[in-house]
Amino acid sequence: MAEATVTNRTDEYWGQKRVVMADLASIDNADTWTTGLQSIEFWAVMPTAAAATTQLGGTVSGGTITFAVESGSLAGKGLAVGS
Repeated sequence: MAEATVTNRTDEYWGQKRVVMADLASIDNADTWTTGLQSIEFWAVMPTAAAATTQLGGTVSGGTITFAVESGSLAGKGLAVGS
C-alpha cells in the first residue's frame, strides 16, 4: 500500500465544509490518499488518463481514501469534501 502521487493541491472552504482538490498523477490498487481532512463526507476522482477497462472504487477511514483500482492504474483530478 503506497500513497497516491499528488502533484498539485488546493485547500478551500465551501461554506462550512473543507474541500481538498488535487492532481493525482498515479493511482494504483490499494494506494491511499491522505487528504488532511478529519472526516470525508464525499469524494470523487475524475480520470484524466486510464486504461479503457479501468474501474475505480474505494473506502474511507477518517481523512484517508484507500483506492480499489481494477485493471491497471490511472491519473485524475481528486476531490474530497468534509471537515
